[in-house]
Amino acid sequence: MSHVIRQINFLNAISYSTKKPQILLNATKYSGLRLTFQVQNHNGHMGARKFWHEYLPTLKFYNPNLKFDVIRISNPDKRKRDIPCTLEILGKEDQVLGSIDMRNKQYDEIMDQLSESIDHTTVPEQDLVKVQYKAT
Repeated sequence: MSHVIRQINFLNAISYSTKKPQILLNATKYSGLRLTFQVQNHNGHMGARKFWHEYLPTLKFYNPNLKFDVIRISNPDKRKRDIPCTLEILGKEDQVLGSIDMRNKQYDEIMDQLSESIDHTTVPEQDLVKVQYKAT
C-alpha cells in the first residue's frame, strides 16, 4: 500500500469512520478535556489508553478550538496502584465541571459516559469530512 493511501486511510479514520466521537462540544460551556492515566496498560488503564488512541483524535478534529490535555504517568514497577485514571471535563475557567473514572472500563464505555455527561451535538452527516483520492 502506498504512503499516500495509508495517510488517506488514517485521516478518514479520524474524520469519517470513527463514529462515536463525532460530536461537537458546547464551546460556550467547556474549554476542553483532561485525561490522566498511566503509560502502561496494567492496573485497569487499558481502556483509557485505547480511548486516547482511538477517540481523542476525532474529538480534537471536530472541536479544534478546545484544548485536550493528556497526562501520562510512568509506573514501570507496576506497584503503585493509586495512579489516577480520570477524564475531566473542563469549564471556561479551567475548573473541573465533571470527572469520569476510566479505570477498568472499555474505551466505548468511557465514550458513552462522556456523551451522557456533556452538552453536545452530533456532527451532521453532511459535515463529516472524507478524504478522496484520485490517481492521475
